[in-house]
Amino acid sequence: MMETLMDFGTGFLAGGLAVSMVWGLFWFVIGVVGRSRRTCGWSAASKGLAGGLVSFSLLIGLFLWWRGSGYDGVWFASGLLGMPGFLLILSLRPMPDGKTAGVHLLEGVRALVEDLLGGHQRCDGCHSQGDHEICR
Repeated sequence: MMETLMDFGTGFLAGGLAVSMVWGLFWFVIGVVGRSRRTCGWSAASKGLAGGLVSFSLLIGLFLWWRGSGYDGVWFASGLLGMPGFLLILSLRPMPDGKTAGVHLLEGVRALVEDLLGGHQRCDGCHSQGDHEICR
């Protein structure tokens, strides 16, 4: 029983590290594109790369430790799906304005990506007025 719990917990931790790695690499790509367009500095790209590489190195170390432990892969795989599933469930939580938490996250990410990539340079910041027809 303890081995099963350890295997599931290791998979759950690995799933969280994988989500963190993908999130960091996503912001690294956004930062590099923003830097090439001269709409943001290297700080966004370097922070995304650091987050992605630290998570990746911890994930590799955890995976190597798990491979040497001799545990069954079924519980590890179910734990690996646990963290993304947990985040999906949390994203469905309703917020006071009636939208879900996931919708708020996506709107915030979209606004930040538009700012970093300079999506509103031609319209002088239409996102504050809600008129995006000039930008697109």
